[in-house]
Amino acid sequence: MNLKTIAVTALTLISYLNTIYAASAVVETADTTMTAAPTAETDTVGAAGYTDLEDFVIVQQKKLVESDGAKLTYNVTEDPEAGSSNILEILRKVPGVTVDAEDNVKVNGQSSFKILMNNREDPMLKGDLKTVLKSIPASSIKKIEVISEPGAKYEAEGVGGILNIVTDRKQNLSGFMTQLSGWVNAWQAGGYVNSRFKANKVMLDATVNYNNGNIWPRWSTSDREQEDLTGGPNHLMRTHSRYKSGWDYVGANFNMSWEPDSLNLFTLSGYYSFNSWGNDSRENRTMFGNDMSVLWNMNRNGRNRGRYNGFGFSASYQHTFGREDHTLVASYEYDLGHNNHFNDYVTEAIEGEITEAPWSRSNELNNYGTHVFQIDYSNRLNKHNLIEAGAKMNLNPTDADTRPYFGTGPDDAVMNESLRVKLSQFKDIYAAYASWSGTFDKWNLKTGLRYEHTRMGLKYKIGEYPDFTTRLNDVVPNAAVSYNITQGSSLRAAYQMRISRPSLWRLNPYVNVMTPGQISYGNPDLKSEKGHNVSLAYSNYDGSKITGGAKINYRYVDNMVNDIIFMKDNVMNSTYANIGKSHTVSLDLNGDWNIIPDLRWSVYVSTSYTHMMANSDMLKAKRCGWQFYGNTNINYKLPCKVRLSAYGGFYTPWIDLQSRGSQNGYYYGIGASRAFLKDDALNISVNAGNFLPTHRTNGYTQSDETVRFTSHNRYSQWNVGLNISYKFGGLKASVKKTAANIEKESNDGGQGASQGAGK
Repeated sequence: MNLKTIAVTALTLISYLNTIYAASAVVETADTTMTAAPTAETDTVGAAGYTDLEDFVIVQQKKLVESDGAKLTYNVTEDPEAGSSNILEILRKVPGVTVDAEDNVKVNGQSSFKILMNNREDPMLKGDLKTVLKSIPASSIKKIEVISEPGAKYEAEGVGGILNIVTDRKQNLSGFMTQLSGWVNAWQAGGYVNSRFKANKVMLDATVNYNNGNIWPRWSTSDREQEDLTGGPNHLMRTHSRYKSGWDYVGANFNMSWEPDSLNLFTLSGYYSFNSWGNDSRENRTMFGNDMSVLWNMNRNGRNRGRYNGFGFSASYQHTFGREDHTLVASYEYDLGHNNHFNDYVTEAIEGEITEAPWSRSNELNNYGTHVFQIDYSNRLNKHNLIEAGAKMNLNPTDADTRPYFGTGPDDAVMNESLRVKLSQFKDIYAAYASWSGTFDKWNLKTGLRYEHTRMGLKYKIGEYPDFTTRLNDVVPNAAVSYNITQGSSLRAAYQMRISRPSLWRLNPYVNVMTPGQISYGNPDLKSEKGHNVSLAYSNYDGSKITGGAKINYRYVDNMVNDIIFMKDNVMNSTYANIGKSHTVSLDLNGDWNIIPDLRWSVYVSTSYTHMMANSDMLKAKRCGWQFYGNTNINYKLPCKVRLSAYGGFYTPWIDLQSRGSQNGYYYGIGASRAFLKDDALNISVNAGNFLPTHRTNGYTQSDETVRFTSHNRYSQWNVGLNISYKFGGLKASVKKTAANIEKESNDGGQGASQGAGK
């Protein structure tokens, strides 16, 4: 080999290596495969008559689950079933998240948590949360984060922590791109369109989601018993009902970023959301006396409908002071929403001693508004010290009007003014925070303090209830220390405090009398509950075949808000009160095993022991017990771009002060996907789950000294699905975001899921 040949070969190698280095500098680690393109030098060499070297291929497989003890990340892009699933289905596989048979979501065992989209509370998640999560395709999601230790920068709301759904996909090219996706399964059908466009320094992104869950509704059955333990004449009421549910969802949003230079960034975004839901039911109720003789019997049909419309926009400006980690961000967001919900009941037949209107309706009208002003400052003083500080003003006015109607039918029904409640709720939150992070050799320290002043209350325009105003002052500290044992493993100890404010529907004292033998109402005297968490975690994600982590946690919740039931005047009352205290010790284990390069197995298990008690005039109770939850995922990559997967999970019944789930739960599924065309532009996936047995049963029991209430539901959960996704165009750059995103308080108190799972 002569000197010229050696020189040309060396030049070619250097060109390829430079290309690889430049590309890898802008491709985030989530990219699993990249092929280096020839540079200008290699083209010149080829033109001179020399043969190009074959392309270099860099392969890096990202873990399905990652955790550092403070935050656990489930990389949805690594789940083959994401193409034919929705977010709610994916959440069943996320460690630290449980979804029961009625689609109630819990985070770290708590139904009080905060849910964010791209690090901020997204108004598109309002309305019926279960329906919205069912309507957003998992193919539009990059990762789901379970943040157990949010730190001072985040809102203090959410005893269970934060569930953050990340949709932004950062890639490395420029041009234009559109992605189309459509899916159909045994429950629903829908589609998803996303387009991105870049012109000079302006980037645009627009997305439209549609989902129809009314196409194939399924009937389910419910059996309930209400037993009076006080010896009253109405000893036992049995209810059998048959119902079917459906939903419809449309969501649209756009994002724009303008970067006039390297030091300034402007962003603008807007959204529109429409969410409707409802169910139809047929019901039979029978009341028995102490000798089990029939006192009365009735048949009625129910019609439940709800509709939510919302729109809003946000804008932010970021200035960078010469380096990336020294920034100042100012943000503003405005949102407006309207919710209309009603329940109709038509009485078909009555026997015995009961008076019930032939037709009744409970109509709830709610209007939401939000103004959020926020400023955030970040400065890395040196390689050891980072400081962050900020302030926020969050204004949340809400109007609610609950109207009960009674009559022989909708045409002659008259509103009962004595039962009507019309009110305004205000919840204004003023917050400031400061935090410090330090890195010293293998030690990492972080501490922060957040102060939140809350002014919240109710003003009644109609209704014989006193107005009230509550002012809360919460100082929320956090601290953590971690030691990097190796480059990929660490040990972390932390303390975190979280709070949970009562929601409007828990504060509203409106008395719902639509159910014979039962009444329900809120409690305007509720206060915020506080949770304290102390944890010790070990994580090892050093790139070896087997990685994972372990975490032991102690949680103490004071002044816990509980839903309670009791008998009064032969009627079961249901309301809420700050009467509980709980102590929970939990152990979480997760592991990821790359058995061979194309076969991966991940496992998550969690076990906890909880002790709860209440000692008040309203309730004296104590309950303790063990709970277990676990899931597993197996993914296998075959030749020809085929991927197979299987998953399953199991959980024991949940417990509360007055209630306990009646049965264990489980789920499972299998899936397959195949990519086609250049750059995997076309993707087709199929999945199936929970197909045997065809019907499931779940339920719960709630009781105190005066009443026992049981419920059992039988439903069909099997599912099969098909998803087709196609993308075209060359743009793969994402709309830029400022360093700090707005997080605003939800108008329902920041509760991420239905309170009291299973109810």
